Amino acid sequence: MKQVAIITGITGQDGSYLAEDLLEQGVQVYGGIRHTSTTPHNLDRISGLTDKYPSAFKLIHFDLMDSCSIEKFVKEVYDDVQNVLKLGNYLQVYNLAAQSHVGDSFRIPTVTHQINALGVIALLQSLHTHFKNSFRFYQASTSELYGNIKVNGRKVRKMTENTPFNPESPYAVAKMAAYQTVVNYRKAHDIHAVNGILFNHESPRRGVDFVTRKITKYVANYALNRVPFDRPLQLGNLAAKRDWGDAREYIKAMQLMLNKAEGDSITDYVVATGDTHSVKTFVTQAFQKVGVSLEWRGSGVQEKGVRNNNGSRDVLVEVNSEFYRPIDVAYLCGNSEKIEKNLQWKPTVSLKELISDMVEQDILDLKNRN
Repeated sequence: MKQVAIITGITGQDGSYLAEDLLEQGVQVYGGIRHTSTTPHNLDRISGLTDKYPSAFKLIHFDLMDSCSIEKFVKEVYDDVQNVLKLGNYLQVYNLAAQSHVGDSFRIPTVTHQINALGVIALLQSLHTHFKNSFRFYQASTSELYGNIKVNGRKVRKMTENTPFNPESPYAVAKMAAYQTVVNYRKAHDIHAVNGILFNHESPRRGVDFVTRKITKYVANYALNRVPFDRPLQLGNLAAKRDWGDAREYIKAMQLMLNKAEGDSITDYVVATGDTHSVKTFVTQAFQKVGVSLEWRGSGVQEKGVRNNNGSRDVLVEVNSEFYRPIDVAYLCGNSEKIEKNLQWKPTVSLKELISDMVEQDILDLKNRN
């Protein structure tokens, strides 16, 4: 039976990996893409898919800030696939599009809410109008929902699906509204709609404006002697701790939530490794990958990562207070026992392996550009 899927945010890290995986399975994929995402740089992650899957991959312009655009997008897909769905199949919908930068959300809170919260309502309503109950909906939720949560005055060591939310940014507030919208549609309309509460997940395709890729790209440039000696890597809060996993494993979890979950297992899931590391640890391991050992000196905004280079001390990492957020989430670590038990998903890639892969790919990319 022919399977069909919609992926919004298809040009992003998760969207591109998910599209590749679904297409390899023989799924017909419709990608929602904004006009501002059509620059060559943004299309890099999905370049070649149209040529490789000419009859199974289609891009359609769509914008979560415009309800008319959302309606047009959904209607175009409906007109294409309604006969397929009459055979008893369902449409898989993965809503990965978002204003995804926590820091930027403090600068553009209204835009963030329009895209991340109101856009989800418009998308779900349009899907329900056209497809009734012949679609399954995945919403990309986030560990940022938890914020600096404490229960009975104590820090929560591992967040579960039952841990209270405490959003600390406009991004998290908007994502919480979207989360509740999905729960409401699931209950009110008996829709297979789920939230994937994904903790931080990285890959060689992570955007360069995210801290992990900023780190690995700098390290790759340093390894190739392409960093001026007076330009250290500028970072914000080195003490912040995150639960980092591999995006290529996490897109598998998304699919299980739509295609394997039935009955009581149609619910929301935490997707995480259960392990947490500081930004400082991430930087240290990234430099270790290229044979550089860092010494850390000072504290707070005065902290620096230094390399002892034949007697001279090169400053490779500096803290820049401009990268601090108005409210910083200090610690996030997830407990994914529920999805392991119900859907048999479990992470396997260690942080060391992930960092190694990212640095290696950044080095290869830099070499190939010359």
